[in-house]
Amino acid sequence: MPQYLRIAEKIYQNVKEKKGFTDDPMEDLNNLMIELRHEIKGTKLKLLYNYIDFAELLIKPLQESKIKLDLSIIPKSKNTQEFVLWLAGFIERITTGGQEKLPPIRAKVALPAYAYEEIYPSTGSPVNNGEEIIEYFKKKEN
Repeated sequence: MPQYLRIAEKIYQNVKEKKGFTDDPMEDLNNLMIELRHEIKGTKLKLLYNYIDFAELLIKPLQESKIKLDLSIIPKSKNTQEFVLWLAGFIERITTGGQEKLPPIRAKVALPAYAYEEIYPSTGSPVNNGEEIIEYFKKKEN
């Protein structure tokens, strides 16, 4: 997510400086897409869709549209931090090739000590002492 936040902040600043934000969501979304295409050029990120009909997404219910994006929750552009967070999530949903998410922690949760059949003979502690979970949290997203 940090890479999407960096891109979103840069796009927000570029749109704000070049064209400014209007109260028309269609125009703002189109300007954001223009800047997004410019920002991801030459990176690993690629757009999932060549064309997004924002008018259709704003009018039709989410179940009827071909592209599953909910645009009803777009925050006001004057709320900078909230808008950048929304934009980062939007960029993450419409692009591919970014950093992979960490694997789900559910597969790494250790069983209670009584569930282990093997224990260290010297200490009496379980074989898996949570090292995988500790390593999971040490990984940092870039």
